Amino acid sequence: MKTLKWLVLSVVAVGALPLQAQDIYKLEMFSSTDLNGTARFVGMGGSMSSLGADISTIATNPAGIGMFRRSDVSLSGSVTAQPDARSFYDVSKARASFDQLGFVYAMRLSEDDGLKFVNFGFNYQKRRNFKNYIGVDNVLTGGLSQSWQMMDLSYLNNGWLDLRNDNDREMTTPLALLGFDTQMLEMITDENDKVKEYVPVDADSYSYKRVQWGGIQQYDFNLSMNWNNQVYAGITVGAYNVNYHSYTDYSEMIVNPADNTLHEYYTTNEESLTGTGFDVKLGVILRPIEDSPFRLGFSFHTPTFYDLKSSQYLYMNSPFSHIDKAGNEIPFTDKGLDTGVNEYRIRTPWRFNISAGTTIGNYLALNAEYEYSDYSTAQVRYGSYDTYWDDWNKAQKDRALCDESKRFMKGVSTLRLGAELRVADGAYVRAGYNYVSSPFKKNAYLNLFTSSPSYYYSANTDYVNLGEINRATLGFGLRKKHWYADLAYQYQAQSGDLYAFHLPEDGSELNRLSAKKVQLDRHNFMLTLGYKF
Repeated sequence: MKTLKWLVLSVVAVGALPLQAQDIYKLEMFSSTDLNGTARFVGMGGSMSSLGADISTIATNPAGIGMFRRSDVSLSGSVTAQPDARSFYDVSKARASFDQLGFVYAMRLSEDDGLKFVNFGFNYQKRRNFKNYIGVDNVLTGGLSQSWQMMDLSYLNNGWLDLRNDNDREMTTPLALLGFDTQMLEMITDENDKVKEYVPVDADSYSYKRVQWGGIQQYDFNLSMNWNNQVYAGITVGAYNVNYHSYTDYSEMIVNPADNTLHEYYTTNEESLTGTGFDVKLGVILRPIEDSPFRLGFSFHTPTFYDLKSSQYLYMNSPFSHIDKAGNEIPFTDKGLDTGVNEYRIRTPWRFNISAGTTIGNYLALNAEYEYSDYSTAQVRYGSYDTYWDDWNKAQKDRALCDESKRFMKGVSTLRLGAELRVADGAYVRAGYNYVSSPFKKNAYLNLFTSSPSYYYSANTDYVNLGEINRATLGFGLRKKHWYADLAYQYQAQSGDLYAFHLPEDGSELNRLSAKKVQLDRHNFMLTLGYKF
């Protein structure tokens, strides 16, 4: 039995960690994109890669900018609401956002056959909007506790670590250290004061809340051309700015081994991540039949190379106090410290897109496209970087984490369908559908027991296996000689399986802790105003 005394809550905080752990869930976060852009683009489900002549195609098929015949400037804003969210940590369930600002300068070269237009474009838009909330309350655990994973992390190389020893403390993760320092783990020693084992606590239930905010801002610069209204080609160079923050609050009702009463333990994690990135996108649109409006589009995107800095602050609150061998009550000492900063790089997968579109008369436009990206090829590298090109391959590749990507992530397919109907002179209605498959293989989990450098700094145990995304969109637009205005509505349906921690079944890697289904559905309303000249 544990020789622990229950007291008023004691506090331990851990900081000054030189590195924040990376994992496959971070790789997914940087590899995926939102459906964003102009209201016309969103209203058609993001399906315009063959139709072109919308500034948002600068980020899907750069050749679409070559289809502009007049210069154009536009700006967009939106309001997004997450129905299942709560106001938490000063982040509300509904938020307004400035989403897009761009222009195209169309330069006519000739009325004759040959090179007719060379166009220049710039566009800012949100690549990712990280604002979301996930929360569950009083989920029964069947006795399982996060402290069980803390115990596993205290066992290394076929032996128990002595977490009283500074050298041994450097061989495990902050999570295990927190568990030991707050007495969530009781250390059992032999007659020679050598560690025999660590005994975790049992839990009745857990509650979990996580809020994220910030985003990835995308700045695209484009050069494109129109050859005889038959071939359109373009290149886009993208620059990215990352600003990500999260706050996680996790608690358990743990069982007092002395009298089986329930008491609360909780831990919080504040995380901040900033950085920059770049990529290149190439595209072409062809009209295979000269007199036909039918078009085919092809594009590919290089990986996005992110240069990132991260930090975090960990805090744990336990109802235990330590009693030494003499029976003295040992109070806890606050160990709160600022976290260190870790610099690293993420390389996202390549993207490939094929599309087909056509117009029927002057009243209907249709487009369909398919995009593929193999998330299992995402990478993390460490080292010092003076330039993107020279130092990427010189940096240390996290081979263990790359193996985890291949093991638990897969290729992602995206299907986009869009239609635009002219219902009156200068008035249009639009509809679209957007589907994105799940990036995770069945039974993927956050593996804390790898040879990755990030192992020694793993602080979180929670993970969410995201399911497929289904988006339905509607739009309406008005066009005058120079001015235009567009409205769009987007409904996104997505669920995920939340696991607070991972405890494998004997003889398998299936999680003994059951998943809790969480909904990430959201509504989005967008307005775009533009001017052609």
